[in-house]
Amino acid sequence: MVEDLSDPPARELMLAEALAHVPGYRPGGPNETSQLPGGSVNRSYEVSTPAGRFVLRLSRGPDAWLTSDRSVERELHRIASAAGIAPRVIQANDRWAITEYVVGRLWTEPDFANRERLAHLGDTLRRLHELPAPGCGRFDLLAALQGYAERVGTQARDPADNLTHYLSNSDAAWHISGAADRPLAILHHDLHGSNIIEGGRGLVLIDWECAAVSDPLLDVACVLSYHESSRPHALLLLRHSGLEAVSARQLAASVWLFDLHTYLWYRERRMRLSPTDAELEAERRLAIRLPRTLEDWRSAAS
Repeated sequence: MVEDLSDPPARELMLAEALAHVPGYRPGGPNETSQLPGGSVNRSYEVSTPAGRFVLRLSRGPDAWLTSDRSVERELHRIASAAGIAPRVIQANDRWAITEYVVGRLWTEPDFANRERLAHLGDTLRRLHELPAPGCGRFDLLAALQGYAERVGTQARDPADNLTHYLSNSDAAWHISGAADRPLAILHHDLHGSNIIEGGRGLVLIDWECAAVSDPLLDVACVLSYHESSRPHALLLLRHSGLEAVSARQLAASVWLFDLHTYLWYRERRMRLSPTDAELEAERRLAIRLPRTLEDWRSAAS
């Protein structure tokens, strides 16, 4: 059953259920609970109890790029947590998750233009991608693109809509990116600055809802897609991620595929949920960018 987190009684009921599992929490006791900013799909809270500080996330239901349940997220988060790359999971199920609170600051756009910090992020991604990938979470990007396009409708009424054209190029982009030649790896897959915390223990990646097992280059493509200020330093990021052998054309193809995936996610999601102004603007920017980034790899020399 999908919970409606916009309904206050339903949200309060789920919150009370989850709070009972936070270490040290006692109704009426010396606790502090405050909602954290952000989250277009979930609601997150900082909870302080005599046992420590925790983050409690309520989930309205799977709305990520690939999962039909939260089991993949939990397993991949667990592996990354054991390596010190993600917060420790206290307890989690399909409806809520409790993790340790990580002290530090979230990255903002200037961090992605900073070579030293990008090198640190690349080192973190290399550590993540070198972890043994489990059998779960295998992600077929081409199948995901096809599925989104079918739900959106490839025969769009807008003559400027290029979904059919984009899909016809996606197989070639995947081949050119060299994805089939790289070992599968655990991906965070949603490397927005709001999911990167810099603190005393280094970089910690939070919010593993979109985590998957796929081509490691997609994590680098994610950074370049989300944060254009990082693009002048793409070679540095590749080198520190252990992907220095990737060519400019391979990277361009991977970034285009990631752009297309994100674009289709926005389009499909607004068929079901009311989009925010920020989401509509992000979709608009991707619609403008996709024809240009398509030519980046189609016209590049082999």
